[in-house]
Amino acid sequence: MSLVRFTLRNSRRAPLRTALTVLAVATTLVAFLLLRSMSRGWTDQVAQTPNNRVVSRHKVSWSQAFPVHYAEEVRKLPGVKDAMGGRWAELKYPKNSDFWFGTTAVEARPFVDMHYELEAPAEQKQAFIANRRGAFVSAELAQQFGWKLGDHIHLEGTFLPGAWDLEIECIAQSTRHGFAHRDVWLHLEYFNEVIPAEERDKLNIISAEIFEPKEGANIARAIDIHFDERDNQTFTQEDQALNAAFVGMFGAILQAIDVVSVLVLGIILLLLGNTVAMGVRERTHEYGVLRAIGFMPKHLAGFVLGEAAALGVIGGVLGLLLSYPVVEKGLSRFVEEEMNMAPLMVPTDAAVWAVVLGAILGLLSACLPAYKAARLEVVDSLRRVG
Repeated sequence: MSLVRFTLRNSRRAPLRTALTVLAVATTLVAFLLLRSMSRGWTDQVAQTPNNRVVSRHKVSWSQAFPVHYAEEVRKLPGVKDAMGGRWAELKYPKNSDFWFGTTAVEARPFVDMHYELEAPAEQKQAFIANRRGAFVSAELAQQFGWKLGDHIHLEGTFLPGAWDLEIECIAQSTRHGFAHRDVWLHLEYFNEVIPAEERDKLNIISAEIFEPKEGANIARAIDIHFDERDNQTFTQEDQALNAAFVGMFGAILQAIDVVSVLVLGIILLLLGNTVAMGVRERTHEYGVLRAIGFMPKHLAGFVLGEAAALGVIGGVLGLLLSYPVVEKGLSRFVEEEMNMAPLMVPTDAAVWAVVLGAILGLLSACLPAYKAARLEVVDSLRRVG
């Protein structure tokens, strides 16, 4: 029998304990991957934000509005390629009124032209632009509600009275993490027709595409200076800076997540170490027999290290297999619906590291038991029974 086969057979000597250890390692690694997915999601959200846009809101807050003609004025400023005005519509789907999703009334053509990260066939985008009652829908939301191209959907106002009958003209897939995964966009003109007259012709946001990304900060400042003498002043930031500031608000939480993920690895180390140590104590007599028939201390250490590494790898693989349905299908849906967060995706590098860490932690946990096994005296080991 080869040493490898002998090591693997050792791991099956106590099947219940081995199974529970593997399951515990797998479960703990799922928690590790969940924490890494949440942390990576926030950082990816910043990294994937285009650097050729600046975003303007009312100087007071995001909920305040300014006149609709501000968008046209921004378009005419030096360095600005195009600009899109938008208004928070805050609509709900009566058939599932408790389910939150974003709804924004936008200037259709600049919206489509600027947001290249929303991928859809060109004919669908043009159909949305041409149909003033058209709806531009994210693919995840369409799948959630079973919406298809050409479907007519009825949305109602949450804070502003009114009802909008929309025809789905475009279903787009966002390639940018944390952006536009559960959203509906409609024409600003159609939105204006339905709401009360005193609420019309207002914007909450202007997104401007610029020619030179390196001039983003200067253009943002120029926009604010342009409206500085108006009753409704603006606050403008580069899109990337805006997202970075938003993520920075949760900096302490992200650091805590990183610390907890390290503590999770420590738990795995303790679990594996306890299992391996118990196995060494139970096999002291057997190790004495092996030493008596010619096995060297390094062979005994190899048996212990190999068994621990095997448990770690098996637990890592099982944890990896569990993480995709648990994190991306189960928990991701929860954080999307209940916390309005971006979908969770298990990072590829973290997935690979889960298996590698399983082996490494297995070896680390077995260092002390392997050292003790290698130092066993033959006579003392043979005297031990049970």
